[in-house]
Amino acid sequence: MGRIVVGVDGSEHGRRALGWAQRKAVRQGDELTALLAWGLFDQLHADGGTSFDPDYGPTDAAAALDTVVTDTLGAEAAGAVRQVVVCDLPARALLDAASEADLLVVGPRGRGELRELALGSVTQACLHHARCPVAVVRGDDDPAGAGAGERVVAAVHAWHVPFSISLTAGARDQSAFEQAAGRLLDQVVDATASEYRDVPVERVLVGGSPTDALLGVARDAALVVVGGRGVGGFRGLLLGSVSQQLAHHAPCPVVVVPGVTRRAARR
Repeated sequence: MGRIVVGVDGSEHGRRALGWAQRKAVRQGDELTALLAWGLFDQLHADGGTSFDPDYGPTDAAAALDTVVTDTLGAEAAGAVRQVVVCDLPARALLDAASEADLLVVGPRGRGELRELALGSVTQACLHHARCPVAVVRGDDDPAGAGAGERVVAAVHAWHVPFSISLTAGARDQSAFEQAAGRLLDQVVDATASEYRDVPVERVLVGGSPTDALLGVARDAALVVVGGRGVGGFRGLLLGSVSQQLAHHAPCPVVVVPGVTRRAARR
């Protein structure tokens, strides 16, 4: 049994993240933990209010979390969800809870953060520092269809001719680059095909930037999965530019997988 942790804060984004995480947990038979972080000046009440109460404590936070989980999932489904309240900063509480998890699920931004922000500070902290994959669930996804019907995995590889060569490269040279990119895509897919024989894989080769290629495919996708940092990223970076752009702009949920996950380390 795997473990999924989802951040809950009473916002609409948080509710969608909770619903997405619950459906995923049910499909995979995983344990789901819903976590609410609270503090003296960061309070959520059972009626949905956020007014300041000097006597607010863990009992109040637990009542608020239970209300959100029950209202979002229904009483029966809520009973299968482990509920945890933590008096701490939200990002730190989520990262601590996810240190032994297989997936951390968050909304793009939380309660009280500016609507103009594509990603809130808590979500960005989770993307940069979580040791497990992080799913950013956007509000315009199609959660109802996420587990219905036959699913196909599209393995996308973007290629381009280096600028220094493109100025003088002819059609034959560009074709050679494309063929090399195709061979690389085949090698990567074939290397994992033996482990996931029952999963159909569509191989998508796109000329252009990785971000543009993945955002284009994401328009018709239920989920986009990327590594935390690509082969060309600086080693000091915790999150590469492609992963950041997808987390900011993809129209569907995005899962960012760090270089070494807890599950991979156990193998």
